Amino acid sequence: MAKKRNVVKRAKGELCLLTAAMAALGIGLTAHAVLIDTDSQKQEALIHTANIYLEDKLYIRAVKKYQEALSTYDTEHNLAYEEQLLEVYRTADMREDYYDLIDRRINQGRAALEEYKQRAKSYIEEGDEREAIKVLQDGIRHFEDETLVSLYESVRYRYSPVTTAYTSLLMPSSDWYIPAYDGEQWGYIGLTGRTALEFAYEEATRFSGGYAVAKIDGVYTLIDKQGYWNARDKQNLDEVTAISGWSVIGVKDGKYGIYTREFSLLGEEMYDGIIPSDNGLFMVKKDGKWALLDENLKQITDFCFIDVAVNSRGQAFGAEYALVSDKSGYYLIDQKGEACFDNRFPDAKGSEGGLLAVSDSSGKWGFADEKGNLVIECQYEEAYSFSDGLASVKYAGKWGYINQYQTWIIEPQFGEAYPFLDGSGLVKDELGNYRILSLEHYELFQ
Repeated sequence: MAKKRNVVKRAKGELCLLTAAMAALGIGLTAHAVLIDTDSQKQEALIHTANIYLEDKLYIRAVKKYQEALSTYDTEHNLAYEEQLLEVYRTADMREDYYDLIDRRINQGRAALEEYKQRAKSYIEEGDEREAIKVLQDGIRHFEDETLVSLYESVRYRYSPVTTAYTSLLMPSSDWYIPAYDGEQWGYIGLTGRTALEFAYEEATRFSGGYAVAKIDGVYTLIDKQGYWNARDKQNLDEVTAISGWSVIGVKDGKYGIYTREFSLLGEEMYDGIIPSDNGLFMVKKDGKWALLDENLKQITDFCFIDVAVNSRGQAFGAEYALVSDKSGYYLIDQKGEACFDNRFPDAKGSEGGLLAVSDSSGKWGFADEKGNLVIECQYEEAYSFSDGLASVKYAGKWGYINQYQTWIIEPQFGEAYPFLDGSGLVKDELGNYRILSLEHYELFQ
């Protein structure tokens, strides 16, 4: 019986403690609520005072009250008051404070769509397009707004031109050692148009993997970027058409072979034509048909393709895909030689890594995606496939560049224009001389 009374007594004691704790918690919550209400009221009072100042256009005094209200108190009204302060800055033409607050709101993910627009435009007006691009990129991620995209496209492709004195250049690799002909000899120039390797060669290929093949005193020679000789052709090749990775494409007695950089023949097969690619794959031709070889020179496909479209650098593959044709027209294949879609196009240009240049039956050119869908209607006189977000197209007899929205980024004005590669492209001006166009902000949208 005593044990039972002890249990009851202990239970009653615990109940009293719980009741006391809840009472204390209630008091605490009430005090907290009162504190919140007090903060809100004090903050509201400061804003009220600020608004009185605004009636008399006393902007500086009003701003100080807003700043005090926001820095002293953290209530559910802070965001609204901050937006009001932003409007005060704008009305008072306090530009520095206005944009400083927008910057903080952007960094904290609180900025509205209009704030992104205003900040980007201000950077553009100040000539700081790089900062404008960063703001626009962030705004597009948050809002996917068409006006932001349009503004972004208008500044991201700013370019600087360099005019050269050369009428013969070859499309280079991404290292932009450009094979150039001065009327007597071949050499190499850089993006500034200045000589990178002296004009001392009878022939020259583009660089690939740090090496090129140049013809010196009638002999094909492997050179590096300092112009040093690394290997000499002892096969007495009639022609070298390309270098790609570890392979040199050479011609002897009218037949094409795949050679090492030391000019040793790889494999035993010779072909009627060879198109290399930087991914190590080869398109080879026999008896009028083309087949795909892997990097070990093993056949991936039969000799089943009627034609292979090459890109501006003379390659079959641009990134993951190549364009080939059968009796019905041109279509896309992957690196396994498999068709990516059933559609066929009357003509096509090689892949540069973006949307594909294709023609319709009238000879007009447009662009298709990797699924064979025509995403830009055929309307241009000629075109190259997209790269770096741009495509060179011919319209009304002149070449220029469009973006994916069919907006002219560089107006038609050139005799010829070639695809951009890693932020730079080649065009031919009205005098027939080549210019080098370099995108000023290329690295910001990679």
